[in-house]
Amino acid sequence: MDALTTAVRTLLENPDASVEVEVSTPEEAARAVRLFDQGLRSGRGVHRRMAEGALHGAETLSTDRLQVLSELVQNSDDAGAGQLRILLRPDDMLVAHDGAGLCLADVLPLGMPWLTGKTADAAATGRFGIGLSTLRALSTVWEVHCHPFHVRFSGTELEPTPPPKLPDEISGPEWTAFRIPLAPGKLTASQLLAWFDDWNDASLLFLRHLRALEVTAGGHSAGLSLAWADVARHRLVVQGIEHDVRVRHARTTDGAVWRVYTAQVEPHPEWKRSHKALGPVVPVGIALPLEGEVTGSVHASLPVAPLDVAARVHTQFDPVASREGFADSRLNAQLVPVIADLWEAAVRDVLEKVDPTAWHLVPLPRPAGPAPAHQLQDRIRTELLAHARRSLAAELALPVAKGGPAVPLSDFAVEEAALSGVLDDPDIARLGEARYALPTAVRDSGGRWRSILADWRVAGAASLRAEVRVMDALALFSDNAWQNVTRFVRLAAVALEAGHEYALAGRTCLVTADGRRLRPQLAENAFADASGGASGPLDVLGVVLDLHPAYAEDNVWAKTVTTWLRRRDCLVRRDDTAAALRIVSRLGQAGRRLADGDEATEAARLVALQQALGELPKKQRDRLGPGIGRAVVLNGFAYDKDGTEHARRVQPGAAYLPQALESADGDRFEVAARRTPGLIWVRRSYARSLLPAARAGGLSGTAFLRLLGVASVPQLTPVRELYNPWDTKTYPGDSRLGLARNCRWSVTGRRSEMVGKGADHTLDDLTSDDLFAVVENIVVEKDVDERRRRTAALLRTLTAPLTGTDQAVVPMARGHYKWNLRGETAALWVWRLREPSSPWPGATTSGTSGVRRRPSGCGGSGRPPGWRTATAGSSRRPASPCGHGTRKPCTGRRIPATCTRRSTRRWPPARRSSPHSVSLAIPTSHA
Repeated sequence: MDALTTAVRTLLENPDASVEVEVSTPEEAARAVRLFDQGLRSGRGVHRRMAEGALHGAETLSTDRLQVLSELVQNSDDAGAGQLRILLRPDDMLVAHDGAGLCLADVLPLGMPWLTGKTADAAATGRFGIGLSTLRALSTVWEVHCHPFHVRFSGTELEPTPPPKLPDEISGPEWTAFRIPLAPGKLTASQLLAWFDDWNDASLLFLRHLRALEVTAGGHSAGLSLAWADVARHRLVVQGIEHDVRVRHARTTDGAVWRVYTAQVEPHPEWKRSHKALGPVVPVGIALPLEGEVTGSVHASLPVAPLDVAARVHTQFDPVASREGFADSRLNAQLVPVIADLWEAAVRDVLEKVDPTAWHLVPLPRPAGPAPAHQLQDRIRTELLAHARRSLAAELALPVAKGGPAVPLSDFAVEEAALSGVLDDPDIARLGEARYALPTAVRDSGGRWRSILADWRVAGAASLRAEVRVMDALALFSDNAWQNVTRFVRLAAVALEAGHEYALAGRTCLVTADGRRLRPQLAENAFADASGGASGPLDVLGVVLDLHPAYAEDNVWAKTVTTWLRRRDCLVRRDDTAAALRIVSRLGQAGRRLADGDEATEAARLVALQQALGELPKKQRDRLGPGIGRAVVLNGFAYDKDGTEHARRVQPGAAYLPQALESADGDRFEVAARRTPGLIWVRRSYARSLLPAARAGGLSGTAFLRLLGVASVPQLTPVRELYNPWDTKTYPGDSRLGLARNCRWSVTGRRSEMVGKGADHTLDDLTSDDLFAVVENIVVEKDVDERRRRTAALLRTLTAPLTGTDQAVVPMARGHYKWNLRGETAALWVWRLREPSSPWPGATTSGTSGVRRRPSGCGGSGRPPGWRTATAGSSRRPASPCGHGTRKPCTGRRIPATCTRRSTRRWPPARRSSPHSVSLAIPTSHA
């Protein structure tokens, strides 16, 4: 028996045996093929049936009927091939590589299912011996041609076959060619090219030798290739141990660059591969795309499963036999942390040393939805996400500036997305209370960095700072060092878009043309609308201000702010006098005033207001006048106790019209008051400086002043709640103040009428300090004729308020859990005038003059209306403190609820009135 026959029989008995026979000629190769076929035919029938059954099963092993092409790619890489070519012809398909050729031991594994010679080769991809059998999905017959072997396989049979005519590019002795005969229509060019479209250059990243793959079909060619370049070697930590890591760049045909990290990791004792030897080291590879976000994959040499991370990962995972997925093996689970460690080190290396904007490499949580299946790729993704949140977030250090030092992420402040481009780095760092703001140079243009930091912040491992919010940034409006008006406009616009209108309205967020910072409050400021005229008739008031030119720029920021101001009525046209008047009215209602000016300016303001109000309809004018009056200050005068006139500044609502400005005939309130101290009168010169009605739209100077609030009759004010709670009463939820029937300054007629009506309080009663100051002053007037004239003037003045039910009449009520109305009665000030013998609230006798003075805070004038004041030397008894005003003190049985003391002293009879006393005849209606 010769050596060849012995070698064949040995391999038939043990395919893993080592034979040293060299086959060098086609004749020897053909004889060896026949010997293999004879040996297989002479075997036991059960073995042949098993092999045939395995071949039939291989036909449907994979859902991809071109799976055999993937197997041939891996076989060529195991053979050390640098290139592989696939050529589809009309009646067959050729697949050729330039790797190591066939030897005698390779013949049987090529054709027999579940037979492999790579089990002991830890570096080789093959392990099951079923891959090539999947070509039965295309053909049951196929050939392999590699000098000196030319073998035809058909089922479990094999035979020598003549060498075919091959294209020149694959016909050399260095090529191994597989020929697969095809039935008509079995595989079209479009089907082959469509299948190849799912591949890309990155599919070759973890092949050990293959660098180029070309497919030609139907006159079209497509190819894959990678250009490799060594970049560096690093010492990186994997599984707590430093490893030497080779770093290379692989450039694809379209110019994309993958940064590939490969390491050799010592296996743990408990690692066991399925149907495959485990070598002294396990290769681990990570490929990161340096440009753009791409879909990754999990490789076992070739891609096997997609990975929802911008990375391709590879190690000696256990695949399933069809190579369409991974086995649920213990080894695969053990390799996941190894992959994650190298991935984390690689991503950190890229971000810190290559491209700090490569945030596309970091995974984010999936949107809420169905939980992922427990497949290997899902486990890998989960582990990568955990590593990113935990150690990558804590250990990553980025440069503070180009060429500057690198610091941890916890040293950086970042702003929320709405503030990007609005704040500069110093602002962000200051508001975020950090050393630095995250520089623009480390932010990717798509803003993924923001989502990643937000995810890491929630995870909490890196102690990242909270984002600077829009509400935080509003503090910059109060920062005098913040001078950029363009940023002012942008920040205000951002705050509006974020829904912070209320907070913004309270900030000095607007800049005027002269550089002042003001709040957009209706009651404080109004601003000129650039769409209006450059000037207006009410410019002299100074209430419409020009905004900085930045607010008139044609950009979305300025338009957002001006639209908001217009909606708030803070932006008005200068030529819109009604709008300007509304602004002044709101100013006054808020307790603010027009800015002080010189005499000429203030006179011009009053004339401008008179003209503008005169142009308005009466209803609108009456509505705006009181508010405008509160914003205006007039020149006036008042008298001291010696009768000396002094100039005063006064608001219209606190002043009276002098006789010179009265429009009615006859003596009026100034004649009645004369030099009564404390009353303030507007200056008489307004009769000359204000316009006549004909020049002010029918609004005379007197009517104008009255519209502003200047009074021509004594001003009535509500009774206030005083220090004695027995005098007044209120109920929760009801704003009306009740004045007690038996209050200390009550009068007999008032009490009697209220008793008759079953009432114990009047509601929102009225009094007048000024009125009774004038009455008191009239009482002490020594000139009888003058006293009579003043009394007549006062009665003429009081005609209107006495006949006006809204001032002379108030409701009565009985207080029982609430106010129960009991009709109406005269107001307190009317009762005081009717009954001159009654005391005025809080009056006390001072000295021997008989003049009563009011205590501080009592709310009264100290002088009862119509009080017959005694001359010098006369005396009067004081009123009873309970307000009875009787000659006898209260007895124990008849002390009203408001009485504060009891007395047994009897008062002497009162003297007759002085001939100088005054008595006012008041109508008794409503009494």
